[in-house]
Amino acid sequence: MIHRAKQLLSVNMLENITLLKMLETYGDKMECKLMERERDWGLLLSLPIQLSLYDRKTYPECEAIILVSGSDPNSIAPLVEALPQDRPIIFKVQNDAYKQVIATKFSLELKRAFHTYSCTEPTRHMQLEEVAEEDRYQDKLAELWIRNGYEAGELQRMFDAGARSYSIYELGEPVSTCLTCCIYGKVWEIGAVFTKESYRGKGYAKKVVSAAVNRLLNEQSVPRYQVVNDNAASIQLAESLGLSREVTLQHYVYKGM
Repeated sequence: MIHRAKQLLSVNMLENITLLKMLETYGDKMECKLMERERDWGLLLSLPIQLSLYDRKTYPECEAIILVSGSDPNSIAPLVEALPQDRPIIFKVQNDAYKQVIATKFSLELKRAFHTYSCTEPTRHMQLEEVAEEDRYQDKLAELWIRNGYEAGELQRMFDAGARSYSIYELGEPVSTCLTCCIYGKVWEIGAVFTKESYRGKGYAKKVVSAAVNRLLNEQSVPRYQVVNDNAASIQLAESLGLSREVTLQHYVYKGM
């Protein structure tokens, strides 16, 4: 069933990238419910909250993460209707029409939203010679990434799986950095963007992200740059590089009965 779910979700890969990422990461640890009838299909994924470090920290009151997708909004209605109402849940919703279906049964409170940006053309020309690309975990860089909420063990696993970093150094010390890691198929995440405070305002973050985007495109990979919706600086960075907003993932909490 998981293989079939990935096939269906991959038709609109960026819209469904969070579901694909969760399936790739957690696999058979997720409950997967799939309904198909001719060309219509509906999918519901459920993951216990304790298995996701980010969600466990962010939504400690919730018991499960729920994600849905389908050939149309009506196709998910029976799956949503079958969900119990007695436990607190975090719904992650990538389509406003899905939210309307969920809201017919559950009282939802919006907590946060994340924009996904991508592109198919290289970023606008700039000098990138000073950006160093590296393919191994380094403590000096990890110190900066950890300030963005990552953990050392998590970062090490990412590099073991093929992650790369893009950084600018001053006097041998990293001052601005980001990293890329494959999250599903040809889709690579650009994350952990961080510039030391005294070096901000010099365009360094724009350069490291640009170098990452261009490398991914050169490899025929799909760059994904995700930013929380109230991070104006990060949104401006993405749009200044010519990235386009592809989807917004909204997090809604249902508090239970």
